[in-house]
Amino acid sequence: MTFYHQLTTTDCGAACLCMILSYYNRPYSLQQIKKLFEFTRVGVSMQDIIDNAGKLRFSAKAVKLTYEELVSIDIPVILYWKQDHFLVYEKTSIKSQSKYIHLSDPAYGRVKLEKEDFCHQWKGGNNKGVAIILQPIDDEIIALPEIPKTYFFKSKLFKEFSSFFIQNKAKYILAILLILVSLVANWLIPLVFEKIIDTGIGSKQWEIVFYFLLAQLVLFISSFVSDFASRLILTKFNFILNIGIKKSLLNKLLKLPINFYDTRLNTETLQRFSDQNKIQNFLTWKGMELILSVLNIIVFLSILLNYSFSIFSVYITLTIVSITWVLFFLKERSILEYAMFLRQSENSNKTYEMIMNMPEIKINNAQHNVIEKITFLQDKINKLELKSLFLNNYQTLGVNFLSKLKEIIAIGLCAFFIINSEMTLGVLLSISYVLGQLIYPINNLVSFIRDTQDAQMADQRLGEIYNTEDENSNKSISVSNKNVEAITIDNVSFKYPGNNSPYVLKDISVTLPPNSVTAIVGTSGSGKTTLLKLLLAYYEVSHGKISIDQFNMTDVYPDEWRDKCGVVLQDGKIFSGTIAENIAFSEKEVDFDRIQKACSIAEIQNFIESLPMHYHTKIGNVGIELSGGQKQRILIARAIYKNPQFLFLDEATSALDAENEKRIHENLKEYFKGRTVLIIAHRLSTVKNADQVIVLKNGSIVEQGSHLELVENQSDYFNLVKNQLELGA
Repeated sequence: MTFYHQLTTTDCGAACLCMILSYYNRPYSLQQIKKLFEFTRVGVSMQDIIDNAGKLRFSAKAVKLTYEELVSIDIPVILYWKQDHFLVYEKTSIKSQSKYIHLSDPAYGRVKLEKEDFCHQWKGGNNKGVAIILQPIDDEIIALPEIPKTYFFKSKLFKEFSSFFIQNKAKYILAILLILVSLVANWLIPLVFEKIIDTGIGSKQWEIVFYFLLAQLVLFISSFVSDFASRLILTKFNFILNIGIKKSLLNKLLKLPINFYDTRLNTETLQRFSDQNKIQNFLTWKGMELILSVLNIIVFLSILLNYSFSIFSVYITLTIVSITWVLFFLKERSILEYAMFLRQSENSNKTYEMIMNMPEIKINNAQHNVIEKITFLQDKINKLELKSLFLNNYQTLGVNFLSKLKEIIAIGLCAFFIINSEMTLGVLLSISYVLGQLIYPINNLVSFIRDTQDAQMADQRLGEIYNTEDENSNKSISVSNKNVEAITIDNVSFKYPGNNSPYVLKDISVTLPPNSVTAIVGTSGSGKTTLLKLLLAYYEVSHGKISIDQFNMTDVYPDEWRDKCGVVLQDGKIFSGTIAENIAFSEKEVDFDRIQKACSIAEIQNFIESLPMHYHTKIGNVGIELSGGQKQRILIARAIYKNPQFLFLDEATSALDAENEKRIHENLKEYFKGRTVLIIAHRLSTVKNADQVIVLKNGSIVEQGSHLELVENQSDYFNLVKNQLELGA
């Protein structure tokens, strides 16, 4: 059975299915299997695994088993582990009268646990644990779309680096030439050593010694100056590269569809910047060091071979043993690296949540519970770090031992040859210098093997970002210069990612006429905000069609469409910066006349002008604390500042007092003229003046008409607003 490790915290189910399929000689890649799933932030369910196994001609069923029933099964099965993870049971073995259970954990690698520990983690406090048993229905192998393997030097990220190198090739070539000068100077030094000892001192001619010492000084200064200048150029080059590549990654992240972020932890995405730094460091410093190390090894080994075949043979043999020793640990390092990435992502997320939600934690007196959860994760990380430390120590100790052994044997052979008059003292000193110069490049070569592995894993994780299609991919219609007016929703149904997620919108059909106000009402969870997100091209519909005039929204560039929209979401965000920067959020240059007008309509102008710094007052995480109502009014001002053709308001005044809400509504009445407006609200005062009111219930439209018409019907709408009607009366 082939082992597959998970790339993100949500991949464990897909990775386990891959392992089971490989056991039955179904040669699928993890990327192919992942395409079958609809991932959410919590991963996939057992039903998802069963359904997708069925698509591949496998019978699959979830069962509850005792330990004895599990070990009696002679095929690998998927286990539901500790209520939040999937792994594969392989077999049971007995050693020293203890039973060991062999597991393939996509997060940690192949592990074995003693029976008691296994039962505790699999079954918890129950008599039975949950497993998924899969077997092929027949010999048919279902063909899945081929997904080309993204090799490191063919990846999109490498192409980004390559284009940058090409743009700055003159500087890079200059640095390489300077490095070559430094290398040649180092290569000549052992020959000068030999001449000083054997020719100068041996013949007792001071003039010859002086000239060769002078030559050695010139070589040393040339090497030092060239090395210093090349490092200066490469450091500056690396700094510019760092900025360029980070900008490229940021641009890519901003081009991705919104649903990409819905299925991943935010901290997991943030850690991709660390992966990017690993690859950048690998291609600049490590790549250059490899070239230099290889050149040094070739030249110095050639010099060593010229001096003594015996010493050369011993040295090259033990060097190969050193490299083999390092390669022996690579697989385990790979597993630890992936496990570390996943655990650090979880830990960062928990720590971030703790810091951001500290008031909530303290008022609920939940400090101890939060600390326990973070400490538990940190304990897992510490264990992984300890394993990694031991592994690196084993590698380093082995390499260092063999390195010292090489030196001792080489010096011993030199002494033997000198005693037998087969070697001069000058050659001995030259060989000592060569051996000293070989230590660093050989260590670099060994280190490069580990760095290559780290870079490949980082590239694999970054590949998920760079290989994801941009939001604008496969779009063909530009609306930036078009005067679009009406929005038509035709028989639209939608469900969130997840193979077994229910439909939250069902057969929605409605038109938002141009220059009109449409209100959507309904109980919480009826699908109001989801419908709004579909209109803003957050997601594509599952069935049906949304049209902007005659254009299908799935064909329209989403950035251009959103540029025509002003939006206030119920969970809208205030960013760190000044009030003016927050309102003119989408523009580089701030137009203060427009800002003042927008703030006047949003009834926030008086508050802002009462502040010492007015519109330059810092808000967000780096500034003053705002009330919920003040935040909402700034968000309304932000939407108005865009001067949009379409305006979408989702509970835009829910945090306002009645007086402020009334004044804002009066201001907005005038502002709404000549614009197409969609309002989501619970308050009667917000929706009663709408041209049409749509009532959603359980994801379907149950009523539609004007406020007065729906009140007269005394149906769902009436029941939603009757308390407010009574208060109004």
